[in-house]
Amino acid sequence: MYKEKYIAERLIRNIDNLDYPKSKLDVRLLLEEDDLDTINLARSLNLPAYYTILVVPHSLPKTKPKACNYGLISARGKYTVIYDAEDKPEPDQLKKVYLAFKRLPEEYVCIQAKLNYYNSKQNLLTKWFTQEYSMWFELLLPGVMQLNIPLPLGGTSNHFKTEELKKIGAWDPFNVTEDADLGIRLFKEGYKTSIIASRTWEEAANRLPVWIN
Repeated sequence: MYKEKYIAERLIRNIDNLDYPKSKLDVRLLLEEDDLDTINLARSLNLPAYYTILVVPHSLPKTKPKACNYGLISARGKYTVIYDAEDKPEPDQLKKVYLAFKRLPEEYVCIQAKLNYYNSKQNLLTKWFTQEYSMWFELLLPGVMQLNIPLPLGGTSNHFKTEELKKIGAWDPFNVTEDADLGIRLFKEGYKTSIIASRTWEEAANRLPVWIN
């Protein structure tokens, strides 16, 4: 999270709503060193023991993939999943992913959940966003999954086998489409990705200036 103080508590509620044994969770909140408002808020929340606040030291480039790489250094889980601050994953998502990993061949090291927007009916702009995501995650990517070609990942809710993620060098900190890039590199290394029928809900941009930015 970077300068997202006002949705930090919402993210924590959504993580806590995951139907998964809390003793097996290792949640890392990745915060930037110069974002004191969000850091102070997170430290004031009396978070459960399975949360760790990680303050990413200031350095360039100040990107999401760089922060993810920093968090991965101390990650303890067999599996790693990335969620954005505004994400609301379906409560049974982690269970579905765990079972999928158990049933899929070993070369499947990434499972991508489907993304969509919870405010789709708010106005014309959010309807357009929803139409684009629905086309991509409900039709195109499941079709791509059936072919022996790379599968570009979405920006969130991609679940990895941690060891293999580290082995290929994780995210490129200089690439602002880091997850699409990672999907290509996974394929290049002989690994495969699967799409799962579980959704993560996000908030679509509802005003033109927000979308342009």
